[in-house]
Amino acid sequence: MSIFRVSFLYALLCFVVGAVIAREQKRPTDMIFSYVEHPTMINYLLPLIKASYGKMGIETHFVPQPSNRNLRLVEEAKIDGDVGYMRIVLGGYNNLITVEPPVVLGIFTLLCQPGLACNADVLADEKLTIVTTSATQTGLLKGYKGVVNAGFYEVNNISVIPDFVSVKRFKYAIYPTSEKDLWRLNTANLNYVKLFDSNLYHVLHKKYQFMADEVEIALTQTIQEMKIK
Repeated sequence: MSIFRVSFLYALLCFVVGAVIAREQKRPTDMIFSYVEHPTMINYLLPLIKASYGKMGIETHFVPQPSNRNLRLVEEAKIDGDVGYMRIVLGGYNNLITVEPPVVLGIFTLLCQPGLACNADVLADEKLTIVTTSATQTGLLKGYKGVVNAGFYEVNNISVIPDFVSVKRFKYAIYPTSEKDLWRLNTANLNYVKLFDSNLYHVLHKKYQFMADEVEIALTQTIQEMKIK
């Protein structure tokens, strides 16, 4: 038997075995997703993910986690995925996949105490300390095109960041939000300026790659339904 024929038969066998394995992969009946406590997550993305997986006959459970810990839990396969994360901050993880389409448009904002300069130029001031989370700082340094010389004070809980500025504990903060919740930053005790946009995607452990197309279809349908309502 020629080498070419042996190689062809081996490739065919691998294809057949791969196809059988793919068919044998079954969707789970229950899945656990992490999320950070943010208005966009709670009011929009949790219902979106729950409804989308419901279309697939999958029961969903949600656990709040501090920033970055959620991605580590997914990376280590301790949970199945995360409700949503900006793709710009996902570098360095080997076991995560993002599912199309983007589920919301994320917006990086600079929060400022009233009466202070509130523009992107403050990021270049090395005398300033800006409160944020480590994940948000990573996203800022990747997505912002200007100079960043300011120092950072990192916290784990993203939900407390606007309060830190409004009660004057910090003068400035970097806070990711979305087009759906930008209005929440219009308060008497807070000013803000938009820095840049970054799409946010649903995140899964890579072992669910085989069902990513089905999740995409369900997400697309549910997003459209939620727009109509």
